[in-house]
Amino acid sequence: MSFALGAKEVQETIMVLNLSVAQIELTITDGDNSVNALIDSFEFMSKHIESIEVSSKKIAEMSNDVEGIAEHNASLLVQTNDLAQKMQQAIIAFQFYDKLSQRLNHVSNGLSGLSEIVSHEMHAKDQAQWEAFKAEVRKGTTMREEEELFELIFDEQMHAKDAIELMKVRMRDRMKSEEVEEEEIELF
Repeated sequence: MSFALGAKEVQETIMVLNLSVAQIELTITDGDNSVNALIDSFEFMSKHIESIEVSSKKIAEMSNDVEGIAEHNASLLVQTNDLAQKMQQAIIAFQFYDKLSQRLNHVSNGLSGLSEIVSHEMHAKDQAQWEAFKAEVRKGTTMREEEELFELIFDEQMHAKDAIELMKVRMRDRMKSEEVEEEEIELF
C-alpha cells in the first residue's frame, strides 16, 4: 500500500517544518540571552568574591591584636569558598545548556534540510538527495548521544520511541558511572 501526498499536503508539511525551525531558533535565541545575562552576573559575583577574600586577609593582617578577628576571618573565607564552589556548579550547569542549544541547532538544521527536500518534487523522489541529506544530518551529529540516536533510528531502524527510551537508559547509566568515578577521585 503506497500513498503520495498531494501538493496541498506537501505545502502544509513544509509550513509546519518551517514553523518548527522558527520556534527552535527563537527558543535558542531566548535561552542564549538569558544564559549570557547569568554568565555576566556570575563573572561579576566571582570578581567580588575574590575582592572580599583579599580584603578579609588584609583586615586580618592589620588586626592581629583584635580579639576574635582570626575566627571572623576564617568564617568569611569559608563562606566565600562555599560561594565560589556553588558558582562553579552553576557554570557546569551552563555547559549543559550549551549542549542543549547545540542539539536544538542540529534539529533546526535537519528540519530545514527536510523542508528543502520535500519542497521540490524532483528532490523528494530522488534517493540520492535523501542519502545526501542523511549524510549531512549524520555529519552534524557532534555529540556521542546524537550519533548513537542516529545509528539506532537510521542504521538499526529502531522506532523513535524505543530509541529514545534506550538512550535515556544509556545516559542515566553514564551519569551514574561518572558520579562513581568522581566519588572515587575524591576519596584519594
